Amino acid sequence: MKESMTPTTDVRDFVVNQRNGVKGLVDSLKLTTLPSPYIQPPQERLSSHKILSSSSQIPVIDVSNWNDPHVASEICHAAAKLGLFQIVNHGIAPAELNALVAAARGFFELPVEERRRYWRGSSVSETAWLTTSFNPYKESVLEWRDFLKFEFLPQRHDFDATWPPVCKEQVTGHFKRMKPIANKIFNILINNLNSIIDESSKQTLMGTMRMNFNYYPECPEPSLAIGTGRHSDINTLTLLLQEDGVLSSLYARATEDGEKWIHVPPIPGAIVVNIGDVLQIMSNDRYRSVEHCVLVHKSCSRVSVPVFCGPVNDLVIEPLPEVLENNELARYRKVVYSDYLKEFFERPHDGKTTIESIKL
Repeated sequence: MKESMTPTTDVRDFVVNQRNGVKGLVDSLKLTTLPSPYIQPPQERLSSHKILSSSSQIPVIDVSNWNDPHVASEICHAAAKLGLFQIVNHGIAPAELNALVAAARGFFELPVEERRRYWRGSSVSETAWLTTSFNPYKESVLEWRDFLKFEFLPQRHDFDATWPPVCKEQVTGHFKRMKPIANKIFNILINNLNSIIDESSKQTLMGTMRMNFNYYPECPEPSLAIGTGRHSDINTLTLLLQEDGVLSSLYARATEDGEKWIHVPPIPGAIVVNIGDVLQIMSNDRYRSVEHCVLVHKSCSRVSVPVFCGPVNDLVIEPLPEVLENNELARYRKVVYSDYLKEFFERPHDGKTTIESIKL
C-alpha cells in the first residue's frame, strides 16, 4: 500500500521510519515552507557573506598527458593548498558521464515502492542500499538529501546482480573507468612524498571503492536547509561527478581555519577530486582533506555521483615512514580504519571533528 503524507503525519516518521525519503516527502506534499526537522540552526547555514565571490581559486587541471611533470606538480600543489581540484580531458566520454547522471535520476524517478526495496537494513541487495540525510537516527536536524550507496566488489561473483536494473550497467562501468584514474592520482601524490605504492599501501589507498547516487530534491526554503552538512571525507580520495548546469551547490572551505567558502562550479565533463582524511594523515598534513558542504535549490533538483576510494577496514592508518624520515614528529596517533569510520558515522556531519580527535 502506498502511504501518503498528510499535514498531521509526523515528517521524520514518514521520511525515515516509513522509508519514503525526502524525495517521497516532496512528491507527497506541495510544500511551501520547510518542515521543522529540516530547519538548520543559523550557524550551520551557509549565508552569502561567507561565500567568496570568485570560484577561480578552484584549480582545473588538464590531465590529457599524465606523464607531464607539470600535471603532477599542479595536482600536488592543489592537494596541499586547497585539498580539491577538477580534472578535465581524463579520457571518459561525456556521453558515458551523462548516461550515469541519467541513471541516477532514473533510480530516484522509480515509484517509491520500488525505491523502498533498497532501504538500508532491509535492502534486497547486500552491496547497494538507500537512505536519507546522513545519519537520520542520530541527527537532531535532517539534511535535504537521499542517497543510494553501492559497494564495488569485483572479486566477488555477481556482486552487482541485485543492483537496480535502471542503473546497474552504468554504475559498474563507472567504477571500472574511475579505478585507473584514481590509481594515476595516487601514484603522483605518493611519489611526491618520496614513497612508492606497493601491495600493502594499495590496500590502504583503494582497498575499497564505493559510490553514491546523491539526490537533492527541490526545496521550498533552501536558505534554511542544507543538502549535505559541512564535513571532510574520511577516506583517501573522492572523485565526484556533478550534474551539469546546476550552479551554487557544492562549496569548499577556502582555508583550514577561515570562515570563507568557495563555490565549486560544475564544468561539463570534469571530475572533482578531493583529498580525504586518510591522505592528510598519511602525508602528516602535507595534503589537506577539504571541508565541504552542499546547498539546495527552490526551482530544481540535483544529483551528484561521488566515488570514494578508501582503506580496507582492518588496516592501521598512520603517517608514512618516509614523511617522518628527518626526525619529523607524527601529528596523528595510529588508528584502525574501522574505528575511525565508527567515530565518523556515530555523529551528525560536524566539520573535521573526526580527524581532530586523533591529532597528537
